[in-house]
Amino acid sequence: MKAIAAALDLSVAEAVSHMIREKIAAGVIPDAIPGILIHRTDNGVHIQIDDDKPATVAVSTARQIAEALRSVANGGGGVVELSPFDASKSFSVVRQGTGIKLQVPFHGPTAHHWNDAPSFSADLARDLAGLIERAAE
Repeated sequence: MKAIAAALDLSVAEAVSHMIREKIAAGVIPDAIPGILIHRTDNGVHIQIDDDKPATVAVSTARQIAEALRSVANGGGGVVELSPFDASKSFSVVRQGTGIKLQVPFHGPTAHHWNDAPSFSADLARDLAGLIERAAE
């Protein structure tokens, strides 16, 4: 794996992601992230990560989440979108250490507590952004 990574001028983790993306493009494996369910509903975009309670966000919010995930994955600052009167428009995407944390919704009865919010590598955050963006089309 180290030799492949070196030949591609990538880290080992990036090389694994590269190979997975090649297999997705070739149709060998589905374009999905295990444990994450994302789909369009009449009310917006449904996002469920692992066994957590699902969140349905407005389509415009889903697009903002995708943009924020990509921005933070590419080294940009975190994004916290508060919508005190509509939890479907609230979210948080911030870097913590080498991971990227996503809280959706950011507040309300189904909100993640900070310590429980899922964390993603930069490559996985970019993949998640793509899935969310496609569901928001």
